This record gives sequence, structure tokens and C-alpha cells, in this order.
Amino acid sequence: MAKKQLKDRKNYYRLLGVVVVMILFGLVMVLSASSIRAFASTGDTYYYIKRQLLSLLLGFVMLLIFSQISTRSLQKLAPYGIFIVIAMLAAVLLPGVGKNAGGSSRWIPVAGFHLQPSELAKIAVVLYTADFLARRKNDLSDIRDLIYPYGLVIVAISALVLKQPDLGTTVSICLTAFALIFIGGLNLRYIAGIGITGLIVGTYAVYSAKYRFERFNAFLNPGADPLGAGYHIRQGLIAFGSGGLFGIGLGMSRQKYFYLPAAHTDFIFAIIGEELGLLGTLFTVLLFAAFAYYGIRISFQSKSLFGRLLGAGLTSMVVLQALVNMGAVTAVLPVTGIPMPFISYGGSSLIVNLASVGILLSIAIENERGASQTAAGSSRSKPAGASKSSGTSKAGSASLTKRKTKKVKANASSNKRRRDSRTRVSRAGSRQGASKSKRKS
Repeated sequence: MAKKQLKDRKNYYRLLGVVVVMILFGLVMVLSASSIRAFASTGDTYYYIKRQLLSLLLGFVMLLIFSQISTRSLQKLAPYGIFIVIAMLAAVLLPGVGKNAGGSSRWIPVAGFHLQPSELAKIAVVLYTADFLARRKNDLSDIRDLIYPYGLVIVAISALVLKQPDLGTTVSICLTAFALIFIGGLNLRYIAGIGITGLIVGTYAVYSAKYRFERFNAFLNPGADPLGAGYHIRQGLIAFGSGGLFGIGLGMSRQKYFYLPAAHTDFIFAIIGEELGLLGTLFTVLLFAAFAYYGIRISFQSKSLFGRLLGAGLTSMVVLQALVNMGAVTAVLPVTGIPMPFISYGGSSLIVNLASVGILLSIAIENERGASQTAAGSSRSKPAGASKSSGTSKAGSASLTKRKTKKVKANASSNKRRRDSRTRVSRAGSRQGASKSKRKS
């Protein structure tokens, strides 16, 4: 039990250490990638990094808060949280409430910050899905249980996010929910049906909007429109090609001079490849691999089904976003606009991801407490059992000694009686012999 408790503590600190390294690495890269654009647009080279640091402070506050909330309390809040998020997603689309920028309405201005409800929807969907699966305890034999009410809620959230429009976040939410119901033990026939349905709906979403259709065609053939839809992909590949093995040096990127759009947000992985080379990109991939490893270890060591599903869902959410971002920047996947967790610039994304880490740390704390309570219970039961057994053995040995003593005494008395009787018999015989001899004489 002590070894298990020590492992839980190590997983806690190792996961936290990996996240801290990713955040520090991200701050360095955001400063490098955004300095030119920040100076040109605001006159302050450190404008974006200052806002990122403020978001980081709020994110660590959320991490501390969620690390102290038990999974049982989170499970009770899950049904309420999902409907609050749906209301916020609907409010974004209302004129005068949501902020419109670049043809998208995704933000709600709050005290000088731009709150993005679609980021909150990611963690709300994980909580709701984990609660849904935990209440049924992997018993999903009837597909109607999955369609109503769970399926309708996920469809409503996806439709509201897609209406903003934000296809990348919609894909991220659907992929996370799909991964979680797969982990939850849904029948493979249903998994295949949901996957095929998702592909059909995704294809329709791509071809229903002109700009999405152009992006998809640019993914298939980036050279067809190098200055239009294929511009992002080509500039990202140029950045990777310029980096080589060791990169051209930290802060020395040329693509960030307005060649590469969104260099400090969606395409920060390309700046990493240009400035730090292949080694920098491999370092980034290893960080997310370590995050996935410790997140899954913490999740599967939880004693509650909800804790296991919740931890696995949050870990999948972060890792899937990273994989989609890497795939889009390297032209393996279409450009979706998903930022890289912990590393890209973005306040709402950073805060939500740190809140997710706080929940994972809460699960690790519960695992450690459970191990310590089990160890304490076993340590209390062992001495009692030992004293009882020792008392029993002492009583048994005492009674055995008493029985032996009685037996010895009984044997001694019986032997004495035999000797006395033999002595009397011999005396009587000698008397009879003496009397007979007198008579004869």
C-alpha cells in the first residue's frame, strides 16, 4: 500500500511537471512568434505575452480550485454545467452579446477579456459524457439510451458551435466524445455506426460552406492556389523546411514577419520547427506523449468508474487537440484552426486546459487518499489479529501445560497405588507362609 501511495504521488508531481514545462516552453515560443506582430499592431512588443501571462495566472487559479473539488461533486454538477454551456453558446449568436471578429461570433466580452464558450463546451461535454456512462455502468445494450438524451445534447452543442462558425472546435468536441464512449465500452457495431454518421455529417459541413470547401481542396492540392486557400499550408511547410535538424535559432524566424498567418496561435508548431528544427518538434511531441501517459495512469488508478472515464476523457481531449494541430500544420490534415494546448496563444484555451489538469490532479489526490486509508486500515487490523493470535497461543500453551501436569500427577498417583498394592500383597503372602510353617512345626 505504501508503494501504491508513493506511485500516486509521483504521478501527481510528474503530470504537473510536464504541464509546467509545456507552459514555460509555450511562453518562450509565443514571445518569439508574436513580438513582430504585436509591435506592428500595438506598438508594444510584449503585448501578447502580457495577456498570455495574465491568462496563465487565472488558469493556475482554476487549476488550484478544481484540484480541490472531488469527483463526486463534479459528477453532481455535470448535468447543470452542460445546460449552462448550451445557454452561453446560444448567447454568443445574439447580436449585442457575442463579439464578431473575422466573420465569426465566438466570444463574449467580460471585464476586458473575451470569453470563448466553445472552449468551456469541451470540458462540459467530457463531464456530461463521463456521468452518462458511469450511471449506466457500461450497460449500453440499447442504442436508444445513447440517442436520448445524450445524443441530442451533443448534437445541440455541435450545431451551436458550428453556427459560430467554428468547424475545428466542433471536430474536437465530437472526437473527444467519440473517444470517451469507445473507452466506456460501447458496442463496436454502434461505434462503427456513429463513426460513419460522423463522416457523412462532416462531409456535408465541409461542402456546405465555400471557405471550408476551398480549405479542403487546398489540403488535397496546396499548389493549386498558392496565394489563396493554400497559402497557410505552403508557408507552414516552408517554415519546417527552413528549420532542418537544429533550427535557425530561437527568435530568428523569418516566417513570423507576416509570411505565416496566425504564427503565435494556430501555426506556432511551424515556428517551433523553423527556430528549433526537428529536435524542437520532437521535444514537443514527447511532452504530449508524457502528458498522455501520466494522465491515463492517473485515470485508470481511480477506484470510481466516473473518475476513470473523466480522467481518460480530459486526457484524450488535450492530446487529440495537439494531434489535430500538428496534423494541420504539417499538411497531414486539413487546416481546422485548433490551437496547440498549453503552447499556443489563447486565454480561454489555456484556462480551460489548466482546469482540466486540476481535475486530473484531483483524481490523483483521491487515489493517494484511498491508498493511505487502505494502508491505515490494514495496519490497524494486523496488530489486533496478531495480539489475538498471540493471546490464543499463550492460552493454548498454558492449558496444554496444565493438562500435562495433571496427567503426570495422575500417572504418579496410579503408580504409587500399584506399588502400595503390590507391597500389601507381598506382605500378606509372607504372613501366610510364616503361619503355615508354624503349623507344620
